Amino acid sequence: MRAKTRNISITSLLIALTVVLLYIASIIPSARIAAVAVAGLMTAAAVIECGILSAVACFACSSILAMLLLPLKSVALLYILFFGYYPIIKSLTERVDKRVLEWAIKIAVFNASLTLVYFLWKSGFMTGIDLEAWMISLLYAAGNLIFVLYDIAFSALAGQYTERIHKKR
Repeated sequence: MRAKTRNISITSLLIALTVVLLYIASIIPSARIAAVAVAGLMTAAAVIECGILSAVACFACSSILAMLLLPLKSVALLYILFFGYYPIIKSLTERVDKRVLEWAIKIAVFNASLTLVYFLWKSGFMTGIDLEAWMISLLYAAGNLIFVLYDIAFSALAGQYTERIHKKR
């Protein structure tokens, strides 16, 4: 029972911290992407501290709260479509023994998210953005490169968290 209480408490705190970081991202334009990326790290902390199910709860609850509470819904969408669920996907794919398959899954998931954003844009859900065909190709190429760099940096941060915070308990 004590472990369940601990997991619920930690997950609740991580949800609250995620929403605060997303709120900061919605009111400070210069810190928007960085704050959303840091908010995604809260899901990683939930994976490390409490497991996959708690991380899913953290992502789901913070996503719902973000859509309800944030003044800028695009920040919530950025979290929901890219940064919030990624620690869960990363944790699951890194259990695969083959490195090539692991990366193929991660890149496929990222490209599926990017494609979803593209279709949302094309359907008129996201207005005010004009892209030509060559820009879309460039977006996919640059997005994949940035994604790989993000994954490498994310792994380093998760490793530091595990070494410095999680293992000291």
